[in-house]
Amino acid sequence: MASEQVNRIIEAEKKAAEIEQDGRTKADEILAKAQKQAQNDYQEALVSARKKVSDLYEKNKTDGSNENDASDSAAEQAAEKLRDDAEPNREAAIEAAMKILMGRN
Repeated sequence: MASEQVNRIIEAEKKAAEIEQDGRTKADEILAKAQKQAQNDYQEALVSARKKVSDLYEKNKTDGSNENDASDSAAEQAAEKLRDDAEPNREAAIEAAMKILMGRN
């Protein structure tokens, strides 16, 4: 009878150890899965952030280019207007410069 009780106790301890081991295994699996998911989420967030930065950079690069084009166009128009305004005085300016160079007033 005593040996029967000892066998039941040993069997209960064995079953408890198995349950405990199963619990540890499941906990390890849950932790590994959570760690993998966290790593995936991190990588996705990093890729998304890099894409946003790249898109923003490209947008600003394009906007800056458009602003430069507009600025260049405005400068060209201003220079053309100055040439047009100066054209009537061109001959007189050349004559004046020649007189100065030749020593005549």
